[in-house]
Amino acid sequence: MEIRLPYDCGVSAILIEQIRILVVEDDEVGAQVARLMLERLGCLVDVAANGVDAIELFRKGSYHLVFMDWQMPVMDGFEATAWIRRLPRGRETSIIGTTANRSRSECLAAGMNDIMPKPFLLENMKLELSKWTHWNENLNAKKGA
Repeated sequence: MEIRLPYDCGVSAILIEQIRILVVEDDEVGAQVARLMLERLGCLVDVAANGVDAIELFRKGSYHLVFMDWQMPVMDGFEATAWIRRLPRGRETSIIGTTANRSRSECLAAGMNDIMPKPFLLENMKLELSKWTHWNENLNAKKGA
């Protein structure tokens, strides 16, 4: 979407839409840490505590990126990723495996696009956002990020 500036200086500004993120994490503290970091970076964030909840949220919403824990109760991240990949928009949405003890090759084999190590760190979040979305720190981050 293009917006004309209030005065004619021959320049137009591009409106950056907010990036929608789904965080799938069963650890309540970890989920809140991820949510707060991503919101601080200007993202809209939904959180699911397990794979079943993640699938339901994914069906209802539209996400630019999913951060998926692999070990959760009810349904793990590998199975949830397989289900999401079969849904509309599931193939084009990037899914990043979040784990402290799985290899990148295991996550890729499960259908994820990449892996981000735990614990959640702000610099890693920034890296993944810039790598997998149109996020730009200078345009999207809130003051103080």
